[in-house]
Amino acid sequence: MKKQLLGLCLSLIILSPGALHAQIGLGGQLSWADDADLGIGARGTLGVPTQIGQLEVIAALDYFFPDQVAGIDVSYWELNTNLVYMFRVPTPVVAPYAGAGLNFAHASVSTDLPGVGFSDTELGLNLLGGAKFNVGSVTPFAELRLELDGGEQFVITGGALFTVGPGI
Repeated sequence: MKKQLLGLCLSLIILSPGALHAQIGLGGQLSWADDADLGIGARGTLGVPTQIGQLEVIAALDYFFPDQVAGIDVSYWELNTNLVYMFRVPTPVVAPYAGAGLNFAHASVSTDLPGVGFSDTELGLNLLGGAKFNVGSVTPFAELRLELDGGEQFVITGGALFTVGPGI
């Protein structure tokens, strides 16, 4: 089911005549997760006008800094790829969006004891909503994301995007 949904979303983007006018954004973000605490990351976006409205592919990599315990080193990162629909609103300053996507989460734990530790990688689904704020050449954003499976946490993210070019 996940592969079929992803294939459908990619087909809509690729076969859309608006794909020739896509807009690319790159930026950074700060995240807070209810299990993994503070995280920093990078974000890339690809906005594509389609027959059904403006869609945007969002790819983000976050490295989190979970609470540490003496003698135990915890490492946690996530890769998220989401497809969102940009809602049309009367004000051009706020651009709300909602969507879904895939979450690839990796955790590893090591200890001071030789050979004691583990790592785990999980794939899950995201449900998300947020808004971009069109205030100039830099576009701030804020987002709420619920991870089902994978990271299995609630994440609040904010950051800024810079437009790389007018399109591809």
